[in-house]
Amino acid sequence: MRVSPWLAIAAFSSACAAPAATENTTKTDVALEQGKQNTSTDPSVNPDAAAMADFKQRVDAYAEMHKTLAMGEAKPQETADPAKISATKAALAGRMQATRVNARQGDIFTPAVRPVFRRLLAPALKGEDGGDTKDVLKDDAPPTGAVPFKVNAQYPEKLSLPTVPANLLLALPALPAPLEYRIVGHHLLLLDTTTDLVVDYLLNVVPA
Repeated sequence: MRVSPWLAIAAFSSACAAPAATENTTKTDVALEQGKQNTSTDPSVNPDAAAMADFKQRVDAYAEMHKTLAMGEAKPQETADPAKISATKAALAGRMQATRVNARQGDIFTPAVRPVFRRLLAPALKGEDGGDTKDVLKDDAPPTGAVPFKVNAQYPEKLSLPTVPANLLLALPALPAPLEYRIVGHHLLLLDTTTDLVVDYLLNVVPA
């Protein structure tokens, strides 16, 4: 069953939304605040603000394009009919692929933002906690070679989507719907969860 990690994060974040007193600050509070600062587009608080702003502009542009194309026969409907769901998904995926026919790796994970993402993820992948995180990633990993690392390729329908541990999600910039992060093996995948299309990917973000 494919379950979005953002459901868990939303509840997790809501519980931590109210600032705690200093003596009651938890690791989660610290991670939330650090994540906000590290992914901020404000240059006064984040030296990587320009890269974060450019990344945000690119994912927002993708979300707007998705919204524009999700019309008519490609508009998702509330229905329990699997055939209708598949037809709508296929229509929208076809439109997205046609519109992004010239899309390439690095269109969203640009050369400027790649080292920033690696720095954001590195602390959560080090030490004892990092070992636990890697174990979770391994437990939830799809078979090696089963997922195509190719922009505009479709994530295999019969494969479950790997869960991204909360500490990694907290370290990364928030994404607009329908985009989600997924980690497959050592690589970070940017996935359109409405069409199951690979939007972009970043290789070797998880050290062995």
